[in-house]
Amino acid sequence: MVTSAAPPLTHLFMSNHTLNPPASLCVWQQNLNASMVAQASLLNISMLTNDWDIIVIQEPHINFLCNTCTNHHWHVLYPLEHLTNPQRRSRAITLVNTSLNTNHWKQIPFLSSDIVITQLTGPYGCCSIFNIYND
Repeated sequence: MVTSAAPPLTHLFMSNHTLNPPASLCVWQQNLNASMVAQASLLNISMLTNDWDIIVIQEPHINFLCNTCTNHHWHVLYPLEHLTNPQRRSRAITLVNTSLNTNHWKQIPFLSSDIVITQLTGPYGCCSIFNIYND
């Protein structure tokens, strides 16, 4: 009978989240003119996932289910009125890279379909990002 010792238990995490926040933040901003093709093209740039922490989008593509399109690398933050006021189309969304620990950022409530506020904390202090669609 052959037995082998199990490898020593080290820290096992559910995901590859960074325990410590990054020393600096990289933010990408773009108006997509509600284009599904432009949004898909943006999300398929591998450099974006590796090098950028936040994507702020104005005029995102919103489908018939009132959702936007993204991939598993991003958390989507919709305006607070996105589902409570569906007759007003959301014209701003913020994507937060899933590599950022969710304990280091939060959405700040703001009653608008055109504004998403995200607050991040880390070695850089407290940083608030205002994603505003302005007519």
